[in-house]
Amino acid sequence: MKIIITGSLGHISKPLAQELVKKGHSVTVISSNPDKKKDIEAIGAISAIGSVEDVSFLAKTFAGADAVYTMLPPFKFEENPDLDAREEARRITSNYVAAIQQSGVKKVVHLSSIGAHTDKGNGLLAFHYVAEHVLKQLPADVTITFMRPVGFYYNLYQFMDIVKGEGFLKGFVGLFLTLRHYGLTGLLQGKKGLIVSNYGAEDKMPWVSPADIAAAISEELTSTSKGRKARYVASEELTCNQIANILGTAVGKPYLKWVTISDKQMLDALLKYKMPLSLANDITEMNASQRNGGILFEDYYKNTPTMGKVKMKDFAQEFAAVYNSK
Repeated sequence: MKIIITGSLGHISKPLAQELVKKGHSVTVISSNPDKKKDIEAIGAISAIGSVEDVSFLAKTFAGADAVYTMLPPFKFEENPDLDAREEARRITSNYVAAIQQSGVKKVVHLSSIGAHTDKGNGLLAFHYVAEHVLKQLPADVTITFMRPVGFYYNLYQFMDIVKGEGFLKGFVGLFLTLRHYGLTGLLQGKKGLIVSNYGAEDKMPWVSPADIAAAISEELTSTSKGRKARYVASEELTCNQIANILGTAVGKPYLKWVTISDKQMLDALLKYKMPLSLANDITEMNASQRNGGILFEDYYKNTPTMGKVKMKDFAQEFAAVYNSK
């Protein structure tokens, strides 16, 4: 098969490309960074250097493909704190729709997210609902799978500084946002041995490895099935305190706990450090939607997937290696 992958050589796209090349498919990887060309070609894929902002480039690259994997690039809130994630998702996904129609592609696998089943009560993740809605406007003969992974293991790196007891919280928001821009130094200073957010403790959370996501996407890209569906991807379900114990044990802090603060405390903390109100509200609401199997998980638990291969204890070894290297 001829398969196009967006996302350059990111956490998901790189193992995805490697697996598909290994299976004998012709794989083209799109990247906006010319420096990635040699790395893409080193894994046996074809490089296509260009931007998802350029519909003509996308249409030309998609032409003749049997399947296309699409994703939204990370939103750069640190560069534009007032960025409207919903409108940005609408704009970029509309580019994909135009390119798919122009190129005649009939199979699309799109990286969405848990929480994409609704645009209410899920905070920042509502932009994934918007993206899915735009893609659904493609003609009915275009097969679409919406991949809805749960929280990524590597998002837990955002808690590393406070686990070290350095009093810095980047803010686990379900996405890998760079909140250092907002000067969150000093937040929860001195609370060593704690992970803190407006969800946590005994809240049960599903987590996923990018490797398991890549494996699921590979299955969908090469499947002969038709129609449209959403597919959830998860590796393991644990309470937040179980997660804290696993990570803490790996770094020599088996007493590590994950405590819950109120929504007001979370919002006040974000606003104190000059985060725009709209973004602070979205993050607070998104976190709140994860408590006690909340809105974020209501559709997930109706369609619980088979768990993947990579477990939290596996990730904890990676976490510990990074932790001890700093």
